[in-house]
Order: sequence, then C-alpha cells, then structure tokens
Amino acid sequence: MVQEDAQPHRIGTNQRPASWHTLRFGLAGLWILDGLLQLQPGMFTMDMISTIMQPVANGEPPWLHHLIAWSILLVTPHLVTFNWTVVAIQILIGLLLLAPWPNVLKSGLWLSIVWSALVWLFGEGLGQLLTGSATFITGAPGSVFFYGVAAGLLLWSRGWRGRWPLAARLATQVVALSLLLAAALQLVPIFWTSLGLATSIGSAATMAQPAWMRAPIDWSALWASRLPVVVNALIILACLSLGVLVMAAPHSRWVVFAAICWLVVVWWIGQDLGALTSGMATDPNSAPVLALLLITGWRARRDATLVVALHPERAAEMAGS
Repeated sequence: MVQEDAQPHRIGTNQRPASWHTLRFGLAGLWILDGLLQLQPGMFTMDMISTIMQPVANGEPPWLHHLIAWSILLVTPHLVTFNWTVVAIQILIGLLLLAPWPNVLKSGLWLSIVWSALVWLFGEGLGQLLTGSATFITGAPGSVFFYGVAAGLLLWSRGWRGRWPLAARLATQVVALSLLLAAALQLVPIFWTSLGLATSIGSAATMAQPAWMRAPIDWSALWASRLPVVVNALIILACLSLGVLVMAAPHSRWVVFAAICWLVVVWWIGQDLGALTSGMATDPNSAPVLALLLITGWRARRDATLVVALHPERAAEMAGS
C-alpha cells in the first residue's frame, strides 16, 4: 500500500488525472506542430530573416535590439543548418513529452522550458512587451511564453495527491491574468487612434490566405479605423470582464465557454489563425495555448469530482489540496 500511495508523486505514472494528460499531450502537439511548420520551404530562405526575425527587433530598447541583431548576424550565414536544428529540437521536445518513461518525460519538460525562454527572448523579443505597442490581439506576450508556463506547471506538479490540483488552478489563473494584461495593454494611446488600432488588426490580412479568412479581418479593421475609440473600448471591456470572470469562477462551464469563444475571435481576427496558411507561420500563436490552459483547469475540476464520487474518503484531501 505504501508503494501504491507513493506512485502518484512521480511524473509519468499511470495515476495521473486526465487533465494532467490533457495539458501534456496538448503541449506536445503544439511543439510538434511548430517543428513541422519550420519545414516550410520559406523557412530555409532569407525570407525567414526578413519576415520573421528582423521585425522582432523593431521598437525594442537598445539592449534587446542589439541582442536580437547579434542573433540574426549569427544565424544568417548558417540559415539552413539553423533551421534544421530548430526543427529537430521542437519535434524532439514534443516526442519527449509523449514518452511514457518518467526521466525522459522530465527531460522533455526541462528542455521545453529552456527552449521557450530562448525563443521568447530572441524570436519574440519578450513578446514585444517593451516596445510600447504590444497587444494581445496580435499575440502578446507570445505563445512560446505560455509553452514555458505549461511545461513549468507539469514539471512542478507531482500527481493527483501532490501538487497537480494547485497547478491546474494556476493554469486557469494564468489565463485570467493574461486577459487582464490584455485589457491593460489596450490602454496605450496608440490603440485609441484609427491608424494604431486598424493597423494592429489589419496587419493579419496582409498574409497570404483564402478570401473567406481575410474578409472578417478586413471588415474588423475597417470599423477599427472608423470608430477606434468604440472598438478599443469593446476590446478592453471583453478582456477585462472575462479576466475577472475566469478568476472568480474558473470552473463555470459558461465562463469557460465564453472565454474560449473570445479566444477564437481573437485568434481569427487579430492573429489570423496563426497565419497557418501563409507559408511563414512558426506557431499557431497564443490563443490556442491559452485555450489549452483554460480547458486543463476546467477539466481538473471534473477529475476532482470524479475522484470524490468514487472514493468519498478522499473528500477532505481534495478540499485541502
């Protein structure tokens, strides 16, 4: 019996709740998708430098601008080798997260955290948060930041009878705080102007994509240019109210549903569905991984309910964890 009780405290055992595996498999799938996206032909050309890496440095403080510029100079002469390395690392992370062996899985989680930090610094410029024009609508603070958060929660947790219930609640609170941050970012003066707001929304429509995908983006950018104050106020109101609701009632199916619907809207209108049809997408952007964190937290509550129903003697334990 002692052996059995100790099992849930080890990563990779069969005692993991479904919500833990939801986050684990979801994160693995995102890393593998990111690795496959790096196999697109454009990633092996200078288009990756001019379209993806160089724009990240724009508007950054001098120290970060120089750091990103240095990384570009380092990568450019070895672009093909560098890209194959990125492909290998990201697919490797995904495969390690799928492994059933505890030590292999743990190494995948650590690698995910380290690689997320490097990509967030050099590839996303700390999510553009220091530029003064970062917006959640286009993906700030960056999808890879949340990859690192997800991996950290999985690594820190130690199973159903350990830290996972708290980690799952933290996953939900990360989404709530992100929505509140989104509302704060929209308060910047530039987003109250026609040019600033319409540009941030309409930039998604410049990527190669089918007409049916571009049409609602163009329509939204048009209204943002005509009524920037109204549109920006609505964005702030949506992010602020949903952030408060998710924080106050994280296990309400209606709150979770409303938040996911808003994430879908943002993913399409502002993030262009991750620009997955453009041929130059590196990841599906931040909305999907936030939805994954939200679903994980909601499903963890269902796991707790199921455990208490099957094992009433654990009710006190669940309440205290």
